[in-house]
Amino acid sequence: MAHHPSILINASTCTVGGGVQVSVGFIHYLHEQLETLGWDVTIVASEKVHNQCKNLAAKAGWSLILIAQSPAKLISGRSARKSIYEIIKNRKCKICFTVFGPSYLSLDIPEFTGFANPYVTNPGPYAFKNYTFFEKLIFGAIHKIKKHYLSRAKEFWVETATAQKGLAKALGIDIAKIHVVPNTINPLFIPSPNLPAEAPLRFLYLSAYYKHKNHFFLIDVARELKNKYPSLKFKFVVSLPQHEFPYMELMRRAQHTGMAEHFETLGYLNVQECAQAYAECHVVFHPSLLEVFSATYLEAFAARRPLVVTDLDFAHEICGPGAIYFNPTSAEEAAQALYTAATDKQLREKMIMLGSSQLNLYPKTNEKCYKLVQLIKSFMARYV
Repeated sequence: MAHHPSILINASTCTVGGGVQVSVGFIHYLHEQLETLGWDVTIVASEKVHNQCKNLAAKAGWSLILIAQSPAKLISGRSARKSIYEIIKNRKCKICFTVFGPSYLSLDIPEFTGFANPYVTNPGPYAFKNYTFFEKLIFGAIHKIKKHYLSRAKEFWVETATAQKGLAKALGIDIAKIHVVPNTINPLFIPSPNLPAEAPLRFLYLSAYYKHKNHFFLIDVARELKNKYPSLKFKFVVSLPQHEFPYMELMRRAQHTGMAEHFETLGYLNVQECAQAYAECHVVFHPSLLEVFSATYLEAFAARRPLVVTDLDFAHEICGPGAIYFNPTSAEEAAQALYTAATDKQLREKMIMLGSSQLNLYPKTNEKCYKLVQLIKSFMARYV
């Protein structure tokens, strides 16, 4: 009987945002290819990843295990880390593939990890714009810890050449140990040719909350739109959980400035619900001040919606001519870009065409997963 290599897929640290989507897509791909690969696969998954994969059919050599608490929590994550160590031992795993690290694990087996933290790889001029001096100090300490744990991995994968160079510099390692696999989109994101009703205009900002995502900037943009176009009916649509701090604080500030009527949230969305959100918007807005690679850019292209983004290097690297850019410090410029993208039919059609062309430069979902699998195979050949 042929020996099947036992592999741990670690998606326990992916709890919000794009990391969840990448994990879900990769796990589904592995499930489809399991018999061909001939691997014994054990997956440890966060709650949000587990919820979107738990209905996959049972197969020999396939285990999906929920890790409810993130091992990234240095104190409360101890039990999670202990559970993962026991899983590795009991299932005799030969390698660990962490979708996005650091894993915060001290492993006796080789680890191959993804990394997508732009504060470490490519912090730009506006990265800490929304932080106080004290918060910057704390953040600096946190990132030293991240780099410490990250350096335990043998090799890495990232989504852009910029991130590859930045990570090599940050860790002081050979760039050959860092592999580039560009981001992609789930095939559920398909063209949505029909627009929703003309009013209110719906500006979609699909993102989890981090300070660099710049959510509170939306209030300033809403005020500029209201001042410039008093009769305009519009909504900023976000994807923040309704009863958690970020959205509650956003609404508190919006109410204080008289802008609350221009905001709504869809709450946390799974992949299918994200696709629907694009179909129900007129323009996709992404005012983030820092990224490695946001799938939102490609999803907007696929859904055939104009995309308005910050005029920063990371956005240009990914979007090229497919987006409308605005000065990240100018709410007035952002407001004008959104209004024009929504109301200028000729511009809309041009940007949709350019976005579709830009999307063609990136791999399809299965192509990305295939590349990751090939990297895992090469990694095993080197270290097992």
